[in-house]
Amino acid sequence: MIWVVGGTKDSREFLEKFCKKTTDIIVTTATEYGGKLLENLPVRVVCQKLTYPMMLDFIEKESIDKVIDLSHPYAVEVSENVLKASKDKKIEYFRFEREEISFLPKLYKEFEKIEDIIKYIAEKKGNILVTLGSNNIPFFSQLNNLNQCYFRILPKWDMVKKCEDLGILPKNIIAMQGPFSKSMNKAMIEQYDIKYIITKQAGDTGGEREKIEAAEESGIEIIFLTRPKIDYPNCYSNIDKLLLRVSTL
Repeated sequence: MIWVVGGTKDSREFLEKFCKKTTDIIVTTATEYGGKLLENLPVRVVCQKLTYPMMLDFIEKESIDKVIDLSHPYAVEVSENVLKASKDKKIEYFRFEREEISFLPKLYKEFEKIEDIIKYIAEKKGNILVTLGSNNIPFFSQLNNLNQCYFRILPKWDMVKKCEDLGILPKNIIAMQGPFSKSMNKAMIEQYDIKYIITKQAGDTGGEREKIEAAEESGIEIIFLTRPKIDYPNCYSNIDKLLLRVSTL
């Protein structure tokens, strides 16, 4: 049995092709939303956040002999646990890692830790568009200039509630489903008088290019939470090459 760690648009693209070659696949996603991305595919999907011990049990129970990790590039804990579990259980591990975008805007800052971003923006004047996802919103809750922060999140009730529970006003919540074009990003920048955008280096799939282009043309600063660096074995940045590799084993 082949275990695919999914929940991303990349995993959907991969599985659409991989399912034509084999149906001996089980997919795990950390969230129900990740599972919905895989609807109508002929695979078994388990929507559950697995801890490391749970992964070991999962490998045994499902007779896994190969794992293909297509989790989000910022889901570090997931990838580290999957990699460790694969080594402990002596099964093959393959990783898809989105290719990084090679250009940067004129105005930008890079930070490895979100805590450093919080310190940097704490004294900034001007509105800030935060596009880091709902899991990172609690870091912003104690900012004195919280009313200057606009949070773009998925239009899900639990994510909106998380914002409201942290004292974020409805006018500062932009609940919309991407992907967002450059023109849509520019319209938001203008509408909310944005001076800074905070984003992950999530590659083209994550809409990073469109954010950079919109920030560049609007003359505003973009603040990057840099991508975590992990030394993955059997790592591919091209889905077709990964597909070819795992299909010939």
